[in-house]
Amino acid sequence: MSREVDATFYAQVEPEWGNYIDSDGNRSIHGAKVTTITQKRPQRPRGGTVLVKLTIRVPQAAFQPLRPEAIVVIPEDMTAVTPVEVVAEDPT
Repeated sequence: MSREVDATFYAQVEPEWGNYIDSDGNRSIHGAKVTTITQKRPQRPRGGTVLVKLTIRVPQAAFQPLRPEAIVVIPEDMTAVTPVEVVAEDPT
């Protein structure tokens, strides 16, 4: 059994345009940003975006809640014995 699980999703990425225009009239792209993330492939992606299918692999341990454990040892000289007195009475 694998200790990892896969998650697949689709990201729509659009360019971030710069102000520079080259001699052919093309604008420069200085970055990109993710505009939409979906679990299923969109039927109609937004215009001007690139659709990227991504699969990430996550360790199963990442989903386990934290389970802190500690063992506390109390030395005998730090304990005090408290005597318990019991009184029995006859209810009749």
